[in-house]
Amino acid sequence: MANSVLDVGDIRVTSLSDGGVVFDPRLMFPDTSLEQWSHYYEIFPECFSGQHFLMNLGVFVMSSGGRNVIADTGFGPHGKMLGSETSAELMDDFARNGLKTDEIDTVFMSHLHADHVGWNIDPETTDVPTFPNARYTVHRADWDHFTVPDDDSEFGMEPIERSVIPLEEIGVLDLMDGETELANGVTAVPTPGHTPGHMALLLSSGRERAIFVGDILINPMHATDTDLPFALDTDPAEAMEVRHEVLDRAEREGTIVLGSHLSPPGWG
Repeated sequence: MANSVLDVGDIRVTSLSDGGVVFDPRLMFPDTSLEQWSHYYEIFPECFSGQHFLMNLGVFVMSSGGRNVIADTGFGPHGKMLGSETSAELMDDFARNGLKTDEIDTVFMSHLHADHVGWNIDPETTDVPTFPNARYTVHRADWDHFTVPDDDSEFGMEPIERSVIPLEEIGVLDLMDGETELANGVTAVPTPGHTPGHMALLLSSGRERAIFVGDILINPMHATDTDLPFALDTDPAEAMEVRHEVLDRAEREGTIVLGSHLSPPGWG
């Protein structure tokens, strides 16, 4: 991938992708019409395939002070998402970028939706972590919310049972209750709304700043229409408030924004 490395002071960020999915934008933004999206086709052509939204399944590795933190693990080789077959490219992208799974120290899960936890467990097993030397970490509120059986949950229980619950059973899961430093200058901060325990990563080195926003921001259009309700937000009002706060602060402070679903390399 071109331009896949970003240096934030002494922190190196490598952009990876688990592929992408194509879907009607009204699936995620049901209060919109195709006409509302039409003026974005020319502004952000990389985000669309015809009238359908092309959503990247982005993953980032942050290297700082001799530690490697991976932010989310994509959807994995688990079939269709939003009606679109996924390509499960993350492990290939690891190799292309000279990265090794056994060099990851921390797996940071911004939240527990299926497209952010898919490679947690080696898909050829049921209980072997893909990142064998890593601790896996997520906010306690997301663990409490998503591990309770719920037939009406957004993705169903299968992804949680396959990719999340085994982490506790094999003893590699750490639950966060608030702001947590994961590496030098890499700090997890609560940003609830999209899910109860959604977290972002603040990157700070010298005078340079970046923030990995997870699903606070779904696409560039969401940055201009920050009040646009997103179907998968657990608490739409809180998600909207957090989105305003994060983006306003980033603009004010000149902070680079990294997003899970922004087109590769996923920052701007």
